[in-house]
Amino acid sequence: MHQEHPLSFAEAINRTEVLLQQWQAGAMTTEALAQQLAGLLSSADGRRGFFVVALTGPSPLLDQPPTPVLEQLHRGGEAVVDLVVRNLAMGTAMALEHRRQGHGEQAQGSLQVQRRAQALLTQLDPLAVRQRLDQLLAATEGHGADVAFLERWNYDAAQGQAIAQVVAATQGSLTWGKSQFV
Repeated sequence: MHQEHPLSFAEAINRTEVLLQQWQAGAMTTEALAQQLAGLLSSADGRRGFFVVALTGPSPLLDQPPTPVLEQLHRGGEAVVDLVVRNLAMGTAMALEHRRQGHGEQAQGSLQVQRRAQALLTQLDPLAVRQRLDQLLAATEGHGADVAFLERWNYDAAQGQAIAQVVAATQGSLTWGKSQFV
């Protein structure tokens, strides 16, 4: 499918929803989905739109990503790793906030984002993931580039601690072996 212009964030969300519905209904093969994913991952808004839907929505795609999808995500390199790490932090922090507010269903949705992001990170390039997680961990201690990210979302000390804990747990599950997609 030829595109004249990069998709906007909203267009990427809509495109991802349609693609995942078609894939789940069996109207699209996993290989065709992966080809479409390549287009989405080629722009910042496309990547953001894809992950908003794939991490938060009902599709099981990222619960156990098929090999062709993992290959495309791996090809997305550091840009994909960065977004997944940010979603890990946001899902973790928001799960805590939703629990504080007594919003159990929203907390469960945030925990789904956390769980999917954490699992996906263990399947991406371990060196890139470890470096990106180290950067986020440093920010929870008040150092580095991600301090601005945490401050922008007004995460408090308890949320920072929760993020640090999930980062440490994710780092502990990374393998140092060669990625299968190199």
